[in-house]
Amino acid sequence: VWAAEARLVIGQRLAPGRNEVLGAQQALALLGLEGCIVTADALHCRADTAQTILDTGADYALALKANQPTLLAKAQALLAAADPTNEALQGPAKGHDRIEGRAALVVPAKDMDFPGLAAVARVETHCKRAGAPEPVIVRFFLLSTLLSPERMLQVAQTHWTIENQLHWVLDVALLEDASRSRKDNAPQNLALIRKLALNTLRQHPDKGSIKTKIKRAGWDETFLLSLLGHMR
Repeated sequence: VWAAEARLVIGQRLAPGRNEVLGAQQALALLGLEGCIVTADALHCRADTAQTILDTGADYALALKANQPTLLAKAQALLAAADPTNEALQGPAKGHDRIEGRAALVVPAKDMDFPGLAAVARVETHCKRAGAPEPVIVRFFLLSTLLSPERMLQVAQTHWTIENQLHWVLDVALLEDASRSRKDNAPQNLALIRKLALNTLRQHPDKGSIKTKIKRAGWDETFLLSLLGHMR
C-alpha cells in the first residue's frame, strides 16, 4: 500500500494462494485511511474491494475496464451525454521526450449498483513523440465521491507514482528483481525490509538520490547513524 503524497510504503500483505485481490483486501483492512482516496487498477474494481475501502474510512477511485462490462457501458453512456464544456484540461506539457496533455470529465452516477458509488469519470491522455501523435488513451473510473475534474486529473496522475517512485526504485536501487530468494518466508521478509529501508532513506533530509544515500551509508558510519535516527 503506497501513500503517494507522503511517498512512503504503509502496508504489505502476502497474497494468499497468489490471490492478489484477497491480499489487497487484507492489506487495506489493517489500515485506517480516513480522508484518503484509494486508487487501484481494474483488477480491484469489485464490489467487495470497494466496500473494504469504504470500511477503512477512505473514498475510492477505481479504474473501470471491460472486466466489468455492464458498469463500463453505463459509465460510458453517462459521460457521452454530459456537457463537454465541463471538462478540465491539463497541458500540453513537454517532458521525457514527449508532449502530453490530459482532459478529465466527472459526472454523478445514476442507476449503477455498486457500493458507495457517487460518480464516474473519464480521463483522456493525448501524447506526441518526435512530433507524431499517438493514439488517445481513454480511461474510465468509478468514484465514491464527486471530485472536480481538476482533482480527478491529479488523482489519475498520482496513481502512477507507485510505478516510478516505488517499484522502479526497488528494482534499480535495491535490486529487488535480481533477488534469488525463493524459499520459505525469505521473499516476503526481504521485500518488507527493502520497503522499510526505502522509507528510511526517503525520510532523511539529505538531498542526494536513493543510490547516493545507500553508498554514503556504506562509507560513512556517521551518515548511517543519521539515517537510522530518522526511522519511525
